[in-house]
Amino acid sequence: MLYQCYRRGRQTSVTVGTIFYSSKIPLAKCYFGDYFVTQNKNGISALELVRILDGSCNTAWRMKHKSKRVMLLLNNSKRIGGDILVDDSYQSL
Repeated sequence: MLYQCYRRGRQTSVTVGTIFYSSKIPLAKCYFGDYFVTQNKNGISALELVRILDGSCNTAWRMKHKSKRVMLLLNNSKRIGGDILVDDSYQSL
């Protein structure tokens, strides 16, 4: 879905600047796929994503790796400190 600015006449989309930009997959399906990849404690396979989202194997694989790449970039940019939950127990640094 495109939105247009009345002042400048430029068009934009809600997915600009996100991992969902230029994706041909419906946005709702992207959100569900991202949710399953990020919230599953033991990880999720691309084949399981295919079954859940009723999509193709290539699409599920790309969706999974895009989500994991973003999580890795976010994790590398933050320093860990304070109380940390490790294997369901608390440990203080």
